[in-house]
Amino acid sequence: MLTVRTQGLGENSSASSIVHLEKEAKQIVIDGRDDIYSVAVLPNGKHVVSGDYEGKIRCWRTKNGKEMGTPMDAGSRFFSMAVSRDGKWIVSGTRWGWVTVWNAKSHSKVTEFKAHGKFVRAIDISPDAKRIMTGSNDCTACVWSLSTGKELLVSLKHDNYVVAAKFSPNGRLFATATWERPSVRVYDSQNGSISAEFPVEVNSSLNQSLAWASDSKQLFALSHDGYIHHIDVLAKTTLSQWHSSDKPISIALASNGTFIAASAHSSVLFWDTTTREQIGTVIEYTHSVESMAMSSNYDLITSGEKGITLRALCGILPSHYFDSVIESQTALLAIADPLLQEIQHTEVEKVEDNPSMFTCTLIPVSDITSFRRKISESRENHPGPARPAH
Repeated sequence: MLTVRTQGLGENSSASSIVHLEKEAKQIVIDGRDDIYSVAVLPNGKHVVSGDYEGKIRCWRTKNGKEMGTPMDAGSRFFSMAVSRDGKWIVSGTRWGWVTVWNAKSHSKVTEFKAHGKFVRAIDISPDAKRIMTGSNDCTACVWSLSTGKELLVSLKHDNYVVAAKFSPNGRLFATATWERPSVRVYDSQNGSISAEFPVEVNSSLNQSLAWASDSKQLFALSHDGYIHHIDVLAKTTLSQWHSSDKPISIALASNGTFIAASAHSSVLFWDTTTREQIGTVIEYTHSVESMAMSSNYDLITSGEKGITLRALCGILPSHYFDSVIESQTALLAIADPLLQEIQHTEVEKVEDNPSMFTCTLIPVSDITSFRRKISESRENHPGPARPAH
C-alpha cells in the first residue's frame, strides 16, 4: 500500500488528510496493436489517448483497456499529439503539415488547418486551451488559435528541424528544441521574443525530450547522448546534468517534481531530480518504448512496437516520492511567484466504479488568509525570489 500525505497550509485548515492508493505495480496491457508512436493521458487519469502508424487516434479506458468511442482519423501517419489540460481537446499534426483539433468526448473534428509545408514533428496546447504550438521539419515553430486555426505568432525560424515544443505550465513561456544544430530555446509566448537559449542537442524522433517543472521556472531536456539537463530558465543557467542512458528516447516528469522517468530502447529508468541518483526498479520490456506519459496518479503509460502498457509506480519507487506533494511544491511556488492567484489543496475522492480506490483532486485551500500571512512572513525573512534547491 502506498500512502500519500497531504497537509493543510493554513493554521486552522481542516482539509488535512492521508490518502491510501491501493494499486498493483503489475503491467496492464491496454492495447496490443503494433506501432503506436504517441501516447497521452487525460487529466482524469481514467483514459489514455494513442496515435498509431495508420494515422488513427484512439481513446482507451485504463481500468479495463476497453476502447472508448470511434477512432479519429488524422488522414496520414503522424508522430505528434497533445491533450489539453482540461481534457476537452486533442490535437494532432501530420506528416503533410496539417493540424487537426478534435473534441475529446465526441471524437468529432472541430477544426483543421495547414500549419507547415513539411512534417509537424512537435505539438502542444497552452494551459488555457486557447493556443496550439507546433514545430516542424520546415525549421519553424508557430502558435495558432485552437478555435480558429489563425496564426497568432509569426513563424519562429530555427537552424534545423524543430523536434520538441512545450508550453510552460503557466502559459507565459514555451520551449523548443532543434535537431543536430543543438539548441533549446525559451520564448515569451505573447510576443515570440527569445528569453534564453541553451546548447542542448535533443533526440530527433519524438516530441518527448522536454519537460517543464510545475513552477514554470525549471526545464528538463533529454539530449541525444543520454544526459538529462536540469535548466533554470529565469537564471539562464544549467543547474545540473546527469547521464541517464546510452539510447535515450523520452522523459516524463512526475507532477510533484520529485522524480523523472527516462526511457531508453526497451527500458525505463527513474531518477531523483534533487540528488540525480537512480532510484527504484528498472522496468524492462520485450520491445522498444517509443512514447511515454505519466498521470497525476503516478501511473506510467508507455507505447511502442507492441502496443500500450500501464504500470502503477507504487512498488517500483520508494513511497516517499509520492508524499507531501502540496507541501513540497505549492508552498514554494506561492513564495517564489507573487502573481500566483490561487493556492490549491488536495481532497480525497473515490474513483468511479471502484469504491476501494482513491485519487486526489484539487480544490481551493479554505484558510487562504492564514496562508497569505505565511507567505508575507517568508518574504520578510527571505527577500527576493526563492527557487527550489537542486
